[in-house]
Amino acid sequence: MIAPFFIVASARSGTTFLRLTLNAHPQVAVPPESRFITELSPGAATIGRDDFLQQLAAHKRFKTWGLPIDAVAAEIGERADLAYTDAIRCTYVAYAKRDGKSSWGEKTPRYIENIPMLAGMFPDARFIHIVRDGRDVALSYAHVDFGPRTVAKAAQLWSRRVAAGIRDGRPLGPQRYIEIRNEDLANDTEAEVTKICSFLGIEADPAMFDEKARARGIVEKSKHNFDPAAGGRKRMSDWRTEMRPRDIEVVETVAGDVLSQVGYERRYPQPGPRARLEAKLALLGLPLGRIK
Repeated sequence: MIAPFFIVASARSGTTFLRLTLNAHPQVAVPPESRFITELSPGAATIGRDDFLQQLAAHKRFKTWGLPIDAVAAEIGERADLAYTDAIRCTYVAYAKRDGKSSWGEKTPRYIENIPMLAGMFPDARFIHIVRDGRDVALSYAHVDFGPRTVAKAAQLWSRRVAAGIRDGRPLGPQRYIEIRNEDLANDTEAEVTKICSFLGIEADPAMFDEKARARGIVEKSKHNFDPAAGGRKRMSDWRTEMRPRDIEVVETVAGDVLSQVGYERRYPQPGPRARLEAKLALLGLPLGRIK
């Protein structure tokens, strides 16, 4: 049994691919996004058993797990009250046991803004921060029906979340926090997954690199993500060939410092006045630089 882990990132950074890859390991269960850790009773030290089960069963994200609430109730036992952390842990343990696995992980990208809380709740937990070039992240929102609709807003969201991961994750040290580039994961999946497994304290397993094994982890099909049973990952967006120069300059105006902090080269180290003005107006809500 390994320590629990959290896959965090700015959205559209490859977390689903990594979830399915790690979930294919015979020891590890990684359910779909939860969101309920921070949405039920995160500020409470303890919670009533029946209250927790009622809230959990009604949560729309828990419903996508396909896990009977009775399985969680059985894991909790007959305790009338329990620590909120224990209630959450029991939920994930029940999910892992259903699949005959001994360990669990979690993939909810937005938890990147909750690392201190999660690190406190689970002192043994580890965090995998996937970083993808913010310019490609901005482009990728053109393919989904959620998220920012201008490149400036996309850059702002990416910058805030990646900066939060760096700020709160790196101080945990290399035993609890690792940064992985999405581009490296795509270009040399086996090497990067092996590195992640070493960080988690497990051996990489051949099933992790088998598309059919990955596909078994899909409990809810989504048009927003790749289908491993139908040929693997979708072609990733490439800002170098697909993004307009003026949009690149706007993204770098908003997120340039964070791009540099995580090692991405900037095309416009000193954005011009027009880009700075467009970025400012778009962040105020004007529909400038709409993602297409």
